[in-house]
Amino acid sequence: MKTIITPTDFSSISENACVYAAKMAADIHAELVLLHVMELPVSVAEFPVTEEMIDEINMESELEALRKTLVKETANKVIIHTKNILGSVEHELKELCEQKKPFAVVMGTHASSILDRFFLESTTVYSARHIPFPVLVVPGGVNYTPIRKIALATDLKDIYDLSVHEIETIVNTFHASFEVYYVGKNEKDIDKGAVEKLSLYHHLSRLNPEFYFIENEDVELGISLLAEKNRADLVLFIPKKHGPFHKSQSKELIFYSLVPVMAIHENDFACA
Repeated sequence: MKTIITPTDFSSISENACVYAAKMAADIHAELVLLHVMELPVSVAEFPVTEEMIDEINMESELEALRKTLVKETANKVIIHTKNILGSVEHELKELCEQKKPFAVVMGTHASSILDRFFLESTTVYSARHIPFPVLVVPGGVNYTPIRKIALATDLKDIYDLSVHEIETIVNTFHASFEVYYVGKNEKDIDKGAVEKLSLYHHLSRLNPEFYFIENEDVELGISLLAEKNRADLVLFIPKKHGPFHKSQSKELIFYSLVPVMAIHENDFACA
């Protein structure tokens, strides 16, 4: 059975992402793991954890209450597990992913308060870039609807880095239609011949993709506008060290898109 992992800090942002994840799990017949991590101080060695501290930060009751809420939201169609642990958010999430090999990690964003610290950009962007499994980021206030149209945002310059198996698995799991958004800042950047190379090398023709060319100085804005215009339910992208979707642009897309986005991975790092 597929597994979806969703971290929570019990903020409204994260709880919205949890509801989204639960409904998605029901839609694709997956189980759900709710993860809460209480981060220890950096200098924890100088401040030993006492029993009183453990009692104070024990969130088992809150996790159970959230689990019951999600069971109700999904009409008891999803098996939901909970995990409450002390440690580093990034480390514990990565460890859990290595154990569970999830279909996806679902996280929230658009935090409006410093109290929503779990979903500050460092954690979300770090997870999207470094967790070797798909990371789906849900904009605040976005409710789950069945994912029926998926778009891949790419510059097509690194076509050999695309993980075709991962893309096909995601598209076929949702029985979705597939679009490719080809990003270029101006007409000179748009090599339409690359489309044929993409189709031939990766056999993406099996997904019957429709191609759309974006000419916009602001790459992320162009993608977001096209996704909204085409009513895409999910936008896939590959975080990179350089070029489109490098760290800063990945952050822009993650934090300002009004459509859920999913970070997938280059061939060398893609999950099987």
